[in-house]
Amino acid sequence: MAVVKMLALTLIGPKAEMETVARLMVLTGGFQPLPLDLLLKDRSVRSKISTASDNPYDDLLVKLAGVWQAAGERVPDPLPVPITPDFGLDRAGKAVNETVHRLSLWADRRDALMEEREELEAARILTASLTERDMKLAELADTTYLVPLFGKLTDDNYHRLEEATLEAPLLLEPLLSRHGSTWFLGLTAPGYRDGAKKLLDSLYFKGFSLKDMASSLEGDPEHILPKRIENHERAIDGLKKAAADVLGTNRESMERLYASIYTMQRVYDLCRGRGELSGLYLLSGWIPEDTLQRTRAILEKEAPRTAVHIEEIGEMPYTGIRVPTLLRNLPLVRAFQDVVSLYSLPTYGEMDPSFFVAVSFCLFFGFMFGDVGHGLVLIAAASLFQKRRIMSRSMGTVLKSAGAASMIFGFLYGSVFGVEGWIPALWISPMEDMNRLLGVSIGVGVSVITLGMILNMIACYRARDFGRLLFDGRGLAGVILYLSMAALGYAALTGQAMPFPTWVPWTFLSVLLAVILLRDILARLLLRQRTHEEGGLYAFEVLHNLLNFLSNTASFVRLAAFALNHVGLSLAVMMLSDMVRNLPGGIILKGILLLVGNAVIVGLEGLIVFIQTLRLEYYEFFSKFYRGGGRAFRPVSFRGASVQVKAGSASNQVSTRGGFVS
Repeated sequence: MAVVKMLALTLIGPKAEMETVARLMVLTGGFQPLPLDLLLKDRSVRSKISTASDNPYDDLLVKLAGVWQAAGERVPDPLPVPITPDFGLDRAGKAVNETVHRLSLWADRRDALMEEREELEAARILTASLTERDMKLAELADTTYLVPLFGKLTDDNYHRLEEATLEAPLLLEPLLSRHGSTWFLGLTAPGYRDGAKKLLDSLYFKGFSLKDMASSLEGDPEHILPKRIENHERAIDGLKKAAADVLGTNRESMERLYASIYTMQRVYDLCRGRGELSGLYLLSGWIPEDTLQRTRAILEKEAPRTAVHIEEIGEMPYTGIRVPTLLRNLPLVRAFQDVVSLYSLPTYGEMDPSFFVAVSFCLFFGFMFGDVGHGLVLIAAASLFQKRRIMSRSMGTVLKSAGAASMIFGFLYGSVFGVEGWIPALWISPMEDMNRLLGVSIGVGVSVITLGMILNMIACYRARDFGRLLFDGRGLAGVILYLSMAALGYAALTGQAMPFPTWVPWTFLSVLLAVILLRDILARLLLRQRTHEEGGLYAFEVLHNLLNFLSNTASFVRLAAFALNHVGLSLAVMMLSDMVRNLPGGIILKGILLLVGNAVIVGLEGLIVFIQTLRLEYYEFFSKFYRGGGRAFRPVSFRGASVQVKAGSASNQVSTRGGFVS
């Protein structure tokens, strides 16, 4: 139940070891880089340090990914692999070039053949259309008073072109629509040639030269074109099969090489955060304190010439640096860290409320949704969703814990699927003892609010802010004032007589209120503590806290209200099912109503109770001591990194995307 202590780690070593150091930091997965700009505020020193920019492994990764593209396969998901110290950029580049050289030649030839096949297909479409109109390609290509334009556009762009030609001297003749594209022949006047080309280029027109097409088709085009297209397709398929054979024969070694290159790309991304000064390289970042010994031992073994400099947070002379937060709790409590994160992570050094949230969350949820049957259904549903990966593991654990709490309170209430009396109540029956249930819910509220103020006192003690600890409205004076007001309210509601005159408690409360209002003055006079004058704003804050005492306490009435609401909804479902039992098919209708009704109770009311539980946590509990605003510790790792290969006709269209989670 703590925020893990973080250390600032700075590594200084020669270039020969920096890549090894970066690789170790990546593979250990416990290092978050820290930009040198934050560490070096002195501009004269900062100007002497150079940093790397480009990642040379990007190009190698693109080239190697093209092997899978050439074979028509998806690039494999890379995994981090052990890298020997001698596997550097030169060796990686040599291995990649030896692998992809032959395939790149095949890919270039295949791309050229695909381009030629498209030209032949265009010629076939045009000649077939001209034959239907008793025209020849040579006649159309050799015109004097008209400029022919032939090619294709996407269907949407072709419709836009049709609209544009209403005011332009361009005649369109659609020839064929296929695969989302429209092939057409356009005719325009020689004086509008440039304007027509600009219009077509704006719509991404793919055009073909009629003169080149006519000169390449001597003889009978109707017989020549199908044979040429068939030959090109066979050649393309042969080149693709050859690339697939190469990949299939060397798949294991290729995948390992790809993983190695990918690993080095991640490593070099970390190296880009380093700085170089007079032949020495600097790399800084955060590590958890409990990993220091293991990290130091690995570095001493693998990079003996690299110096390791450790700084405690309190010793760092830098300003403006936000230390990342890493929470480490017991397995069950760890699931409730996500509930805390929904509000905000604790800042570094702040108290981690995950344990208190785990206990109070189950208490609140079970109190409002106490039922043995419905709790069991909630556990089963959460387990099913978690198994099918519909729900995250942590959220599944939270819901299963809430379901277990519902079952415990169900036994205490004697409630099974909303029916009281099937099992004896071990503590209280909500419908038969509403006043007691209401009193207990108020008592829970007083206890939780008091706990929040005690946690705030602990935080003040850690910060050595004894003025707020003793005299603040959420410190010791505030706790005594709140509990005194709660005791007076309890006595007034129950009609119990106080063993002292009435003026005594009111005088005591007035003194406590005066102490709270004079917090800063008392801190300066009694504790010799410097304070920040807040003037009238602090008086307003005190009034706000007093009103919050009442509203926050009254808010816990919802515990009893939703416990009664749960029983009421369940009874309504039972009554409706009894009403239809005497109708034709009544037993079946009753079973359907019971199933649907209980499903609605578990789903809809369970969601409402979940939201109300979060509200009690965030507004009534957290508001007393918790500030949040922390930034999560995100070490460099392979999780979340990816590589994508874009489909295309050219090998240079392969691109990578990836990086560290930070």
